[in-house]
Amino acid sequence: MGRKTELGGLALQLREEGRKIGLPLVATCADISSARPTLDEDGKPVASHFDFTEPAQGYWKKGDLALRNAIVAMVRHLGEPFHFEDGVIGGWRPIRISDKLGRLARSVNYAVRSAIVVPVRLPRSTIGAVVWATDREGLDVREVFEEHALVLHGMATRFISACDGVAHGVPEVGLCTMTRREVQCLKLVAAGKTDGEIATILGLAAPTVRFHMKKASAKLGESGRLRTAQRAIELGYVSTRL
Repeated sequence: MGRKTELGGLALQLREEGRKIGLPLVATCADISSARPTLDEDGKPVASHFDFTEPAQGYWKKGDLALRNAIVAMVRHLGEPFHFEDGVIGGWRPIRISDKLGRLARSVNYAVRSAIVVPVRLPRSTIGAVVWATDREGLDVREVFEEHALVLHGMATRFISACDGVAHGVPEVGLCTMTRREVQCLKLVAAGKTDGEIATILGLAAPTVRFHMKKASAKLGESGRLRTAQRAIELGYVSTRL
């Protein structure tokens, strides 16, 4: 018997919860942007801790799977759990799905009949997910979703966060005090404005704009205006929504 790792223990919890609620098949991905599988403390692919449907065995070895999968497409756009049943997707509130995505969900399902999917968003724009599924008929997944989705959300967040910690280490949380001018400049950089345009909008000289951006970069630990703006978005100083 190997040593019991943190991820091993959390994986066991995910499997046991899935069996209890009638969704015993589990799939996970700690970072959908990466073609390489996330590894546990022993160097083993995290996804290999779980059993999934036969047609999807070894899915973590398929580096481009996340680019052509309907469930992953939903994970990219949603920040809360949703359920899937024979190609039909629903959640806590109405979900608008394009016709193209709906057709893909109905045509390519890897033998999944019902599933609950929990997207997990972490700092640094990392998106992961846990899927609990079954390949059998007869489960009212909407009823299971209403009763268990909140618990599954917490379990998935803890698991994906632990995966990220193994892959990248535990980040240090520090205090970053931004000025009003720095935030204004960052918002306009995120909106695609040049330093000259920002200077005109804010009534400043262009060197002053660059001074504020340099200070913001130092505080956020980034180099370059675009990376600084991206980090400001990740930390909630700037929103990309109008």
